[in-house]
Amino acid sequence: MVFTLKNNKKILVLSLVIASIFLFTNIAKASTLSSLSSSLGGFISYINNNIIGQIKGDFCKQYILSISSGEWKADEFRTRLGKQVCTGYTVTASDKKVATTPVQTVSNNKPLPSFEDLIGDLTKNIYTPTTTLGSDIFPSQTGGELNSKQIISLTNTERKSNNASLVNLTENSLLDKLASLRAADMFSKTYFDHVSPSGDNISKMAQREGYSYATIGENIAKGNFGSSAGLVKAWMESTGHRANILNNKYTEIGVYASQGNFGGQTVWIAAQIFGKSLAGCKSPDADIKAKIEKYKVSAESLMTSIKGIQAEMKAIGSSDVDAYNAKAAEYNTYAGLYNNLAGEIKKLTAEYNAQVAAFNSCIQ
Repeated sequence: MVFTLKNNKKILVLSLVIASIFLFTNIAKASTLSSLSSSLGGFISYINNNIIGQIKGDFCKQYILSISSGEWKADEFRTRLGKQVCTGYTVTASDKKVATTPVQTVSNNKPLPSFEDLIGDLTKNIYTPTTTLGSDIFPSQTGGELNSKQIISLTNTERKSNNASLVNLTENSLLDKLASLRAADMFSKTYFDHVSPSGDNISKMAQREGYSYATIGENIAKGNFGSSAGLVKAWMESTGHRANILNNKYTEIGVYASQGNFGGQTVWIAAQIFGKSLAGCKSPDADIKAKIEKYKVSAESLMTSIKGIQAEMKAIGSSDVDAYNAKAAEYNTYAGLYNNLAGEIKKLTAEYNAQVAAFNSCIQ
């Protein structure tokens, strides 16, 4: 028998019946009147154990379940009555299946972020090193000696006279070495180009010699130019070479010029190497990126489990409340793990991208 106490009149009647029986029973037990026969005691016992007991059982069952679900409020009469008459009463699992409604809960009551939301901003690119090359070949002339120090000084003069905001290029000994290797290679293999017959170039040489750069450029010249000033003037009159000299990305320079036999002629070959070293630019932390990638795999695995639990909950529905609520608890556990991992991925991604932005700003 399911006892639903929705009507205050029924509650009042029940209260009077229970109170009367309890009172009568107490009086009967306390009375010493000899007129009370054993048959009356048996009748009272039957009423108390079968009729009142059944009504009380149904009432207390609904009281306990309704208090747990929040259906009955604390200030209601039926709640107050239940506190008085239902002490020590418990319900079974079968009672719950009749009386409770399964409720799916979500950790923190927030929707789980999608996997795309977690890693969507981990896409910022790191700028790659660049190489710029002059390409003109200068005709041979009658000329004098070339001096690398003068060439550097005259190059900085051209930079300032054309753009006052340009910094003076600092001579770098490693770039000087690269310039000398380039000139020697052109003499030995009798070619005049930015790429050797074997496919070598300034970028490959820089990597071999240990010059890590954000950007690198090269101007070369072959001929006789009268003086260092004549050479720099010739470069400034050539579009590609001029662009290298006035490039605002460069901070360092190396120059080398030597005279020798080239295809039966005595000429000067000069190389002017521009660069910006990566030495002062901190690269993004590779360990952070590796950790993000590892966490991404874990997040994917958790999301797969969460979707599987959701499918199981849907299949159970209201057929088995205990099983459903057990799955809901499992869902919340996985959801909590996922949300914590999502927060960590967000934090690490922001940290990594900040490092990328700082690195990119440095090498530009």
